[in-house]
Amino acid sequence: MYVSDRIMYLFSGLIVLSLVGMFLESWRLILYPYLVVIGVAITVGMWNAVKKKRGLLWVPLVIAGGYLTLFIILDVITRSDPAGGSSYILGMTPSLAIYLLGILPLAVIASLIYALIFDPGDTEEMEKEFRTGEVAE
Repeated sequence: MYVSDRIMYLFSGLIVLSLVGMFLESWRLILYPYLVVIGVAITVGMWNAVKKKRGLLWVPLVIAGGYLTLFIILDVITRSDPAGGSSYILGMTPSLAIYLLGILPLAVIASLIYALIFDPGDTEEMEKEFRTGEVAE
């Protein structure tokens, strides 16, 4: 079985788990598989760069770990109160502050990091594989 097949089976299983969460009305069963999909997708997207430079493995790990940490914090602080408490952070409720000051900036930072380490030569290899059907070694 090819690695791409395993990844597709993993994504399919996580999507099914999210669908089960939708039917059970459990936002946690919807959200946490999605976070795993983000981590795997970032890792697969950066696979060529990580193979060339092992030091870049920190990028997908930090991004996925950052998302997971922020959502776990959000989950913990909103257990008893949807706003996350009566205190304010820069004029926002704690849950909104986590979204606006943590989760959204992490998406922008992840995009910028990917843009900085993206190698345009990788697209040439992919185009060659697509045209010829042969995998370059």
